[in-house]
Amino acid sequence: MSERPEGEGVFNRLFNAAARARQELAARNDTTLLATTRRLFHRQVHRVRGGSVGRREKPTWQVKLFLLPGPDNGVLPPTKELEELDKLGLGKPVHESLEAGCTNSKIVLNWSLSDLNNFICQSYPRISLNLVGFELARTGKGRKIQKLQVSSVKELKTAVGKSRLYIVPRAFVLQVASTSSAISMNSFSPLSNAPVQHETVPGAESTQAQVANQALREWRRIRAQQDQEYNTSLLADQEKEWRKLAYEACEDRRQKAIEARRQRMSACEEPSNGVVIKFKYPDGCINMRKFILSEPIQILFDFVGQDDIASEIFVVQDPTSSKSIESSSTGSIVDHGIKASSTLYVLWLSNQDVLENLSHQQNDGASTQPSVSESSLQPPLSEPSLQPPLSEPSLQPPLSEPSLQPPLSEPSLQPPLTLLSQPQEILTLYDEPSLQLSPVQEPIIILDEQDETVSQNQPPVSTHYPGGPVDEDEIDLQTILKKMVSRVDEGFCPISNQINVCRSNVLLCSLRAFKRRFFNPEAKLDVVFVDEADSAEGAVDDGGPTREYLRLLMKAVHQSNIFEGHERNRQLSLDTQALQTKLYMWVGKMIAVCVIHGGVGPHFFSQRLFHQICGIPTPQATVDEVGDHTFREQLLKIQEATTVREANSAIVEAADSLSIIGALRHVSSLEEKDTLVQSAADFFINGRLATALDQFAEGLKTLGLLEELRKNPALFYNMFVTEELPLQAKDLCTLFQVDFSVQGSNRRDRENMTICFWRDWLIDIEEGECSPVTIEKVLEFASGASTVPPLGFPHRPQIQFLHEGNRIFPEANTCALVLSLPLHSSYEAFKQYMMEGILQAPTFGRA
Repeated sequence: MSERPEGEGVFNRLFNAAARARQELAARNDTTLLATTRRLFHRQVHRVRGGSVGRREKPTWQVKLFLLPGPDNGVLPPTKELEELDKLGLGKPVHESLEAGCTNSKIVLNWSLSDLNNFICQSYPRISLNLVGFELARTGKGRKIQKLQVSSVKELKTAVGKSRLYIVPRAFVLQVASTSSAISMNSFSPLSNAPVQHETVPGAESTQAQVANQALREWRRIRAQQDQEYNTSLLADQEKEWRKLAYEACEDRRQKAIEARRQRMSACEEPSNGVVIKFKYPDGCINMRKFILSEPIQILFDFVGQDDIASEIFVVQDPTSSKSIESSSTGSIVDHGIKASSTLYVLWLSNQDVLENLSHQQNDGASTQPSVSESSLQPPLSEPSLQPPLSEPSLQPPLSEPSLQPPLSEPSLQPPLTLLSQPQEILTLYDEPSLQLSPVQEPIIILDEQDETVSQNQPPVSTHYPGGPVDEDEIDLQTILKKMVSRVDEGFCPISNQINVCRSNVLLCSLRAFKRRFFNPEAKLDVVFVDEADSAEGAVDDGGPTREYLRLLMKAVHQSNIFEGHERNRQLSLDTQALQTKLYMWVGKMIAVCVIHGGVGPHFFSQRLFHQICGIPTPQATVDEVGDHTFREQLLKIQEATTVREANSAIVEAADSLSIIGALRHVSSLEEKDTLVQSAADFFINGRLATALDQFAEGLKTLGLLEELRKNPALFYNMFVTEELPLQAKDLCTLFQVDFSVQGSNRRDRENMTICFWRDWLIDIEEGECSPVTIEKVLEFASGASTVPPLGFPHRPQIQFLHEGNRIFPEANTCALVLSLPLHSSYEAFKQYMMEGILQAPTFGRA
């Protein structure tokens, strides 16, 4: 029965086709009856599908296009605003107008989405939609804009329906369009090279050609710009990779040189009848050994250079001599003027200095060390895997051109200093925690003997440059921080990273900066402090203002309203306005920036908050942890009830609070009472803060901090939870390096007395005799930081002296890390002016 209608339909179509064929044959005699029937029957098959009769689907889709000004339009603007957009080159495309003879856009249904995108881009020639990017949308109820996700043009037609097809750019294009408003919209017509088929308006051929040429020129300009940006980015990536390879090669040669020195020293015994020579290392350690002055000086260099942090080439210098002795020198010890009981100062050279030295030696033909092979440090820039060929060679010069990348052996074109910027490699030794003296190593201070702390054969602590590669097998806080700091580009500081800070409201000023669209936490910060008169303080940010700002920012975060609880045991508090403005996320981002850019830790997280952030299971909440005083007292009353009746009575009193959290219920046993209290406490501490905690964790993802926290929670515990240990007087005594005058001079005598005053004053501060001045405030005055960062300062802080009689107060350069002490004849005067200078200097002195 089901096959009969289909068979009858086929027969009827064949019969009708034959009848029409006979009619056509009557008019012409060059076609056979069979061929005509086949042609007519084939036409019927395309017209009818599945046995049902219908109209043939049109191959094109007529729809109205409309370009919106930006991505933030949730609702369609009013009609008047839409008309204004047409005048600015937005809204309707150029070919949808009465002058152009067409009010709809014709889109071929068998186009690909790529063809459709090209057509839309060419429909708005005054907007670079191919660079900005866009999405397609329709309007729903209430003029709400609904973005569409489709896989074909036919699916798009079904989704749009009778609505307009709205183009939503991924960035604001209104300003771009208004700059070219002098171009008349009537001068544009449908593009001739678009994949859509329009009815051509008579007399518009020349206009179409002009538009096509203009579009072609625009495409070529954009392509040239993209090629240039690609070249620049590729060169930057290759230079970065070259720097990394150069660093690894230098480090490998340095380690081999140290190992060779140790092997030579193992075969060389210390002579019993030699003279003692002392060596003072950059970290303040003293080492000594007996030498025979007629021995080769290379033995002396091997002894000094077997240290873990020794450079491949280094220098030693007698303080009484103006010349330094390089480790590549030859001859005997006495040939270089070294005498018995001499004290030689050791200076490690940075990698760039070593490379320059080797390069000069190679050019002079007197090099005794292996030279730097350019091929081992620098991969060929024309490697195919790094540089795919482009279609326009004229826009892309070959990357192996010498003018773009001069070889390392040509210092006049590109000195190694521009490739390996690591001046801090040797100078961060003082900032390692392991350098602090133990109780059995209290310093013996002999000012007239050049203020030395003698430690027999004490090896210095190995320190590496924070920006260089780190060994992933070493798991400690310093190593992890170095890896995260390496993500920060200290050589790049965009204008969006300028933070204008008013000391009275650090958090609000920071929020404005962090919320900028192009604020980049992976770039250097540029901090500008503003005083009460709304003028910038005299501080150029070379590090000091940033350290001061990060310290003040962490203090402001600590006091913000998104935390509650004890000062040293803070937990997140619930603030609906903070949730709406995502303040939790921004505060988390600020904490990440403080930790990585400045090594400033919170030191106020509760254990529960720290475990929640790290993904560690937390114990059940207790009533004592409930922050709300009224609700805590209500829960305590329920918990302390001894009978079911007392418990239900206490529950009724707390009905309003319990109903809000969904815990209001009648209990029939004391066990149910305990369960109710526990569930209410858990919800108050954990459940209601889930969204806030998620936002907070999202902010901590900045610069990879959250990932490292969850990998190594034990290493970060002291930085986030444990209270910060107070500084001691000996910490500042060993931190600063004193810049003395020449031994035996009148100035040196006054400087020795001032250092005595300085150290006595620090001891008085530690014992509370100089309140409100603290050791932390002294360090803040000198460096901008209240503690020594985990990775140390960029270089060792220094003490200098103010010999001018009219400069009676201390001065500080927080960027250069220089503390200048005034000279006074009595300790009481020194103490008075030091306290007044620090307490009355809330801003930078000469920073």
